[in-house]
Amino acid sequence: MSMTHGREEGATPAPGPYSGPIPVVRGEAYAPGPPVVRSVTWPSVSEIAWGLASDRIAIILAVALIAMTMLAAGPLHPVDNFLNELPRPFWDTLREPLIHWPDNVASRYVALPVLGVTALQLAYWHRSWRPMVLSAVGVVGMMSLVSIMKLAFNRGHAKNYDPDFFAGMGNVAFPSGHGANAILIYGLVLYLIVRFGAARPHIIRRLAYCIVAIAALQAAVSIYLHFHWFTDLLAGMIAGGFALRLTVRLDRMFPSGRTVEWWPWYGRQEEPPPGE
Repeated sequence: MSMTHGREEGATPAPGPYSGPIPVVRGEAYAPGPPVVRSVTWPSVSEIAWGLASDRIAIILAVALIAMTMLAAGPLHPVDNFLNELPRPFWDTLREPLIHWPDNVASRYVALPVLGVTALQLAYWHRSWRPMVLSAVGVVGMMSLVSIMKLAFNRGHAKNYDPDFFAGMGNVAFPSGHGANAILIYGLVLYLIVRFGAARPHIIRRLAYCIVAIAALQAAVSIYLHFHWFTDLLAGMIAGGFALRLTVRLDRMFPSGRTVEWWPWYGRQEEPPPGE
């Protein structure tokens, strides 16, 4: 493109005191002045509902949760009873340490602070409430799902040696809340780190291995201590994965942006009047 006296050929001078060419960005003329603020389109309730209901991974996990519930109600009772009746070596020695240490790794009062610190730090770095909102939505959704299922099926704990459902009020073993915590809460930590680019790929892979190890350790300890049936733990992990997938889907449906104007720590400050 030829230039004439420092101007682009075909450029139209801007009106007013500015006599230079109007920059052309991606084929569109850009006039000097304040930036144009474009409106953000938020999804409607029907679009959100359809987006969640049509997610393939969420559908697969929902079907898996229903299937596991049906299997836990009867067909897998022999597996549950077999694992529950296995000998427990070193019971007197290991019982107390396992209750106070490994069994608490996936408890909410250990996992939630990890998620909270991660979300708060990412929110501070990116001047966005999104990490904290995603964390709250995911945890509340998972707890609601697990609580409804616990109250609906009333399964007794493994220490009672009765794997039947509807054992009466106060029996809330199915599904395992610790199993759901291991997948949902620690999975959210990993997703937020990936979502906001807070770690390198090899670190992310190691964190994923840690989540698998936490889930496996939690399952083994719960079975050893007669806290849960085997199918309780599997159903809890599937429920946690289902809640995690819906949270990720919601995050992808809503537009992103920074709340720099009202971020409390280091958002933009108003410019002082001229002469001050």
